[in-house]
Amino acid sequence: MNTNQMTTRSPHVASLRRCGICFTLLATLLPLASSAYADLISIGFQEPGVDSGLITTEGTGSGNLLISDLTYGTFSVNDASAQDFAILGPPGLLNTQVLNVSTSTPGTLGIWVTAQGLSFTGVENFVSSFAVNTLEGSIVSVTETTYFSATNALYGGTLLNSALFSGIGTMGPFTTSGATSGTYSVTEQYMIFDIGGGTGNDNLTIDLQGTTVPEPASFALLAAGLLAIVLKFRLSSLRR
Repeated sequence: MNTNQMTTRSPHVASLRRCGICFTLLATLLPLASSAYADLISIGFQEPGVDSGLITTEGTGSGNLLISDLTYGTFSVNDASAQDFAILGPPGLLNTQVLNVSTSTPGTLGIWVTAQGLSFTGVENFVSSFAVNTLEGSIVSVTETTYFSATNALYGGTLLNSALFSGIGTMGPFTTSGATSGTYSVTEQYMIFDIGGGTGNDNLTIDLQGTTVPEPASFALLAAGLLAIVLKFRLSSLRR
């Protein structure tokens, strides 16, 4: 009796396992089907009165970019670095860091970092985290900001989130949704206000992640796939 029961149930168990495997594959492949990556990182600097106040790109790269020992206008920058989605992997989009900015005269320096070439169609949750880990010297405040551009623009776009610091601290994570339809970009900006005269000793960071929001069509596709699997399982059971 026990032997017959085991023989009868064994195909059901195997079918259930197949259902579970197929369901997992469907859930995994849905977001991947609508996203791809081909990256370009650009780092630009901006100071009023320098290059007509426009953003000047000082370096480009893929995956990982570092600019060291830069003099721009009245400012000197020890390091400005970035890693994008090609290195970070999901859900990371763009992580940046700025180290040791100083100037001999009062001024404002903008540092812009853009990662271009993200590709996704649908609604995405952008998660921004801001931090000032060290802030010494003559810098009085730093504003950190994140943007995304549905048109894959260089520098700027639609505002995601922003945080103002006058000392060491962290803010976030903050989540803002945005709709994309193809290739898009994300940008992180540092706006540094310095009264001048102090040696820069600062460590500023911004981390930006992105998670997809499933669309109704995706849910429908997943439901249809799951229904097909269940029907196949029931038909197999009836035949036995």
